[in-house]
Amino acid sequence: MSAVSYGQLVRRNRNFRLYWGGQIVSQLGDWFSAITIQALLLQYTGQASSLAWFMVASMLPGLLLGPLAGVVVDRLPRRSVMIAADLLRAGIALGLLGLRGPDTAWVGYACVAGLAACAAFFEPARISTLPNITEEEELVTANALSSVTWSLMLTSGALVGGLVGRYLGTSAAFVLNAASFIGSALFLARMRVPATVQEGTSRGFRDLLDGFRYVRAHPGILWALTAKMGWGLAGGIQTLLPIYGARLFPLPGDRAGQLSISILFAASGVGTALGPVLARRVTGRNLVRIRWAIATSFVVAGLFYAAMAHAPNLGITGLLLLLARMHGAVVWVFSTVLLQILVQDRFRGRVFAAETSLFTGTMMLSSVATSRLLDSGTLGVPQLTLALGGISAVVGAVWLARLLTGRGIPTSDPAVEGQEGGSLVSRVETEAVDGAALKAAE
Repeated sequence: MSAVSYGQLVRRNRNFRLYWGGQIVSQLGDWFSAITIQALLLQYTGQASSLAWFMVASMLPGLLLGPLAGVVVDRLPRRSVMIAADLLRAGIALGLLGLRGPDTAWVGYACVAGLAACAAFFEPARISTLPNITEEEELVTANALSSVTWSLMLTSGALVGGLVGRYLGTSAAFVLNAASFIGSALFLARMRVPATVQEGTSRGFRDLLDGFRYVRAHPGILWALTAKMGWGLAGGIQTLLPIYGARLFPLPGDRAGQLSISILFAASGVGTALGPVLARRVTGRNLVRIRWAIATSFVVAGLFYAAMAHAPNLGITGLLLLLARMHGAVVWVFSTVLLQILVQDRFRGRVFAAETSLFTGTMMLSSVATSRLLDSGTLGVPQLTLALGGISAVVGAVWLARLLTGRGIPTSDPAVEGQEGGSLVSRVETEAVDGAALKAAE
């Protein structure tokens, strides 16, 4: 069964169009405010640790609330969970208008944490919903398009957000972000999402334990969960980007480095847009090739980060960052596809919430460690960039070793055999074994 093209997916699937429209509006607003918040915190505090605390505020709620969020997403209507989260985020986003100077930096951290707490429920619901509103041949295309959209919103949102923050003021960026959540909720309210079928009634903590047992019983799922966690180990790079823009390679007359930072974030966006689109042409829906793509992308991304440590100017830094992000996006998108295919629908919320918790935990630790080493003078920006690139390469080497030995990464997984979704896995794995990777239509 051939994967559909992007145009076919958008034309024929109304639910996906609404899903996609909500994503466009919401994520554009996110990047409007994210750039402004980071630039202001760095300006007000003068410390790289402010960026690490920004990362902590944006990730700790996901780590702490992940288990609860997973149970909620699997028990309540997922569309309703997303709409409620959007409406709450709209109100919290307006609270950022209180970020006015060094004495009010706590307002920024508090609002970022509140937005992250809502996202801890929204994101697992969003990712778990996608297989329910797409056909088998649409799933990889839908994930790739969703990733490209995220990247384009990062690119355009970062650039436009930097301009808005500089010329219209920070308040405009914060108000637009709040409005974007309202727009997202309006799109989602028009979707029709099939109900998730659960056995019996909610059992609270027992539901959580059932999720752990389910993952432990299926090695393919357990190993796929480590992909984003491994990417998070090198996540301190995100903390370094504002330093590259504001301190190492600032543009003339660039107040607080907003435009320089925006250019680097835009380069990230272009890279993350290109990666899954190009990789999709090679892998199709072939699970074996998808796993190999994840492993090699870890290694190649690490090498580009290592080269970035020696970049002489903003342009070269942006180019190497773009190339690294291309491969990072392959890790992100393809690990999501693996889980969407392998995990039964009634467990998806808990599995994706667990994945979010693992990623945010390692990302947070990497960001804090990076900022502490930088502020203490133990390591400089180039040395830290080189070290983080090395971490990515090592994670990729572990994946490659396990693929070569076949340990922990089975070519077929019993998670869904004879269960809901089993036919999809069976067909995809058969294609992989036969070596008949499907050509992705553009």
